[in-house]
Amino acid sequence: MPSLKRNAVVNFLGSALPLIVSFVTVPLYLKHIGAERYGVLAIVWTLQGYFGYFDFGLSTATSNRIAQLSRVSAAERESVLWTALLLNAALGAAGGLVLFFVGHLLFAQFHIAPAINAEVLAAMPWIACAVPIATITAVFTGALSGREQFGPLNTVQFVGVLIFQTAPLLCAILIKPELQVVIRAAIIGSSTSLLLLIAVAFWVFPLRFAAGPGRRHLKPLFSYGAWVMVSNFTSPLLDSADRLMIGSILGPQAVAWYQVPFNLAVRAKIFPAVFSRTLFPRLSALEKDDAVELAVRATRGLCVLITPLIVFGIFLMQPFLHLWVGHAFASQTTSIGEIILIGVWANSLAHIPGSHLTATGKPGVVARLHAAQVVPLVALLWWTLHTFGLAGAAFSWTLRYVAETVLLFMAARLGSGLARFLAVPALLILAAFVATELFVWTSAARNVSWIVMVSLALAWAAQAEPSWRARLLNRLSAVFLQYRSWRRA
Repeated sequence: MPSLKRNAVVNFLGSALPLIVSFVTVPLYLKHIGAERYGVLAIVWTLQGYFGYFDFGLSTATSNRIAQLSRVSAAERESVLWTALLLNAALGAAGGLVLFFVGHLLFAQFHIAPAINAEVLAAMPWIACAVPIATITAVFTGALSGREQFGPLNTVQFVGVLIFQTAPLLCAILIKPELQVVIRAAIIGSSTSLLLLIAVAFWVFPLRFAAGPGRRHLKPLFSYGAWVMVSNFTSPLLDSADRLMIGSILGPQAVAWYQVPFNLAVRAKIFPAVFSRTLFPRLSALEKDDAVELAVRATRGLCVLITPLIVFGIFLMQPFLHLWVGHAFASQTTSIGEIILIGVWANSLAHIPGSHLTATGKPGVVARLHAAQVVPLVALLWWTLHTFGLAGAAFSWTLRYVAETVLLFMAARLGSGLARFLAVPALLILAAFVATELFVWTSAARNVSWIVMVSLALAWAAQAEPSWRARLLNRLSAVFLQYRSWRRA
């Protein structure tokens, strides 16, 4: 069985490298297609991503089922994959048709300039084709994750992100900066990525046509996937409701002002995504007590890792935005990124109990929790947007994740000791946010607060995980001894 540590490193690299591409391309997109087109493009991908979950939870069910079958014949695992692939191809095609016919009604809800709206509608067939591409991609991704083949999977996914981010940008620069050109290039890039993923799956899964689809797999896949489907439909709606309502109430330019700090803040979710992605197949295969122990250790480790980073990021957000996208644009985003980072911290921790519940056969708990949030979140967003503007939307997004995190930990029953462990880092995060609100980002007081709060977070992390501190000190000592030997030589 592959090492969890090695899998985590591979998944981290697979998640971190695309961030570099994004950091480079976002300012270029803003420069060449403008803030309004970029905001509309964000709405397009949000809607496409929502319809991409038209797989009814079968991709996650495939990953879970293949992980549980790790000790049976290769033919049985392959049969699960072919069954899920046929189902997801059909469901994706149906989702694409729905999006094609209702897309113009959906885009009519946003304040999009008529010329730009015409560009989007011209690309509607391409946007619809993205849905089956996404559902088929999800099956192969789930299958490779279930086999813990993270190295090949992350390699091909990085290549796919590189194509998806750069091809549309090059077309905007070299051909024309209109959305129908940008969207077509992105869909062609996604198709290319899918072909690469299929080739990799044949090589490393491996696929040998040892068995075909089987009706016996339908019940376990659908019974598990039915609850995942609920989460797949409600979770993207919950995650994207802020941007959709901003576009409807304040217009697409406001979406761009919100989207840039939002995207920057949620990049910190790379670490919980790595943890949950690495742990899910292993939790699926473990017995109950062993799965609980692994989830608790993972939560503690994740909290120690991300708390100093989030504290640092809260102070860094405003100066980085001014440097990255310019003073004029950054001045419209005050406090948005800092508020969202609080929610990112809470949501990061929620990944572990969420993965634990889903992997151990309780996806219904997560699904019911997601479904129960829809109406309160929409009502809260409507009120905060009209009352506080973009900062209100960020507050609603964060409050939703804080509440969800508390409820998931209660449902997972990982122990009261873990709740006490999380109290101190929660106070550190809140104190960092208060400091950024009290002091202007260019002031000396802000910089002093930055140093003090990050130092406190690092001190807590070192105290919380003595084994990590010991390993770090040992490695630093080894580096120092090598340096001294080099100097003497």
